[in-house]
Amino acid sequence: MENKLSADYKIVVIGSEQVTLGFKLSGIHSYTIADVGEAEALLRELLQDSGIGLIMLGSGIVSQIRDRKLLDLVSSSILPMVIEIPALGAERKEDDLLRNLIMRAIGIDIGKNA
Repeated sequence: MENKLSADYKIVVIGSEQVTLGFKLSGIHSYTIADVGEAEALLRELLQDSGIGLIMLGSGIVSQIRDRKLLDLVSSSILPMVIEIPALGAERKEDDLLRNLIMRAIGIDIGKNA
């Protein structure tokens, strides 16, 4: 039986042309989307693909998802892991990103006060 962690996984980027262009040039599978409906349909499809290890979403896509089941799946998915990448010039919240990744990986919120 094949070990899932030793498999080669693809990285996928979903976002605006500004977000995806650099990734496309580096050979990473990138999808430019026009609206949130298109992003939701693409996410549903990609979350079912066992060959994908990481889905990077352009800034603001997650906050626009209207389908509650899809939003829950995006926020709880371990493989593929789904992360949001900031837009150029956007204020970064790196500690929040790291905190969320750790919480998803080990199930403990390291920043929550007792």
